[in-house]
Amino acid sequence: MSRSLGIVLRVLLAAVFVLPILFAVTASLRENSDMYRYAGSLSLWAFLPAEPTFDAYRRALGLPRLQAQLFNTVLLGFVMATGTTISSLLAGYALSRFRFRGRKALFLLMLFTLFIPVDVILPPLFFVVRDLGLIDSFWGLALPFIFSPIGVYLIRQAIEEVPRELDHAAALDGAGLWEVLRTAILPNIRGALIACWLMHFVFVWEWYLWPLIAMRRDDGQLAQVAISGLIDPLRSTDYALVFAAAILTIVPAFVIFAILQRFLTPSQATSGGK
Repeated sequence: MSRSLGIVLRVLLAAVFVLPILFAVTASLRENSDMYRYAGSLSLWAFLPAEPTFDAYRRALGLPRLQAQLFNTVLLGFVMATGTTISSLLAGYALSRFRFRGRKALFLLMLFTLFIPVDVILPPLFFVVRDLGLIDSFWGLALPFIFSPIGVYLIRQAIEEVPRELDHAAALDGAGLWEVLRTAILPNIRGALIACWLMHFVFVWEWYLWPLIAMRRDDGQLAQVAISGLIDPLRSTDYALVFAAAILTIVPAFVIFAILQRFLTPSQATSGGK
């Protein structure tokens, strides 16, 4: 009974995440004139397009600068995820293995920043980026968020699970700090590193307010901000086009996740130390 209940709960939880995506896909395959034709009915065509068409995708790919904006989003995702993972690895390594005064206080202070709403820091952050001359630039988008407290926490906790005997064994072989990190720790926290990378890569797809503030050039803007511009409250919105553009923008993140998710395996550090 408990097993069946668990399966039902997992199916319901999966449906919460999958159904909105399926709705977006089916809506993108409709003609815009058919978007509300079956609304409010229990007809099959209320959930599936009666006459599927890829016209919305053709028009989405023909939007001015959408391909460049999608490229900006993918490039920023790679840069942000890689830079954040590297900085989180170095900070997590120091907080886990180094002994210095105020280490725990520094770690707790870093975690405290997670409770500060991002909206609160955006105005001073804008002035800093502006004074550095990085407004309307790629690095103006990336650099302010290249350090992530949640990334440091994730990797620091993974390093904490690596037995220190592995460090000592590497040190006895003459390894320095960097060699210990490379040979004893990195192989055992691969899952945490990939999880951190994926989390921050997908995080770029959730960005809206900061790119809207820091980037005013259309050719340098991110795709999700550009898509929001397709919704005009003062005139009829082509929702088939909006859904098609949205589906196109999530494809890169979906492909990257599908490739890397098989590497999200539990750490073997404990067994390696036995």
